[in-house]
Amino acid sequence: MPPGYGLLRRLVLFVAWIVWGFVIYGEEKVPREGPLIVAANHRRFFDPLFVCMAVPRRIQWMAKKEIFIPPLRPVFRILGAFPVDRSGGGHSALRVALKHLAAGKALGIFPEGTRQRRENARAAKSGVALLAARSGARIIPVYVGPVPSLLGRLRGERFRAYIGDAITIPKDLKGRSEFQRAAREVLQKIYDLPREEVKR
Repeated sequence: MPPGYGLLRRLVLFVAWIVWGFVIYGEEKVPREGPLIVAANHRRFFDPLFVCMAVPRRIQWMAKKEIFIPPLRPVFRILGAFPVDRSGGGHSALRVALKHLAAGKALGIFPEGTRQRRENARAAKSGVALLAARSGARIIPVYVGPVPSLLGRLRGERFRAYIGDAITIPKDLKGRSEFQRAAREVLQKIYDLPREEVKR
């Protein structure tokens, strides 16, 4: 993790702890080195920031190149986002993602693709399983809970993030249906993280 990014993360974590009582479960499960896919649920626009807060590694995020306008470009760079041209479909994004994983980096991805209001494992896209199978990278599931309101904080509610055990996707998966099934299993494990923590 670059020193500047690490310092910024600690600062944001401190502020989040003060404001929301932010707490992370399972931080020790994140491998500190090697290619890694960080797969998380997606509810809000700021979820990439919340996932960066929870995971103690610099995460690379794919983002469409159109949002890299001058006022926002430095912010996205700090967060680890890199521009991807989606005009030619998903092939360009796939090549760039595999390149980052081959370099031993951590790649952030939302298996649901877009923000979802409800938990629905069938909403998972096959990309997370495809990337894991082709790169050999393990997947770390992350669940980011709801942000408490001011009244909720006064009642003792906290902003919680859960990190699960690493998931390995077989390299011999073939066909869209197999990748889709594996992606749904990953997303379901993400959803299950808060319930598993309660049982402990």
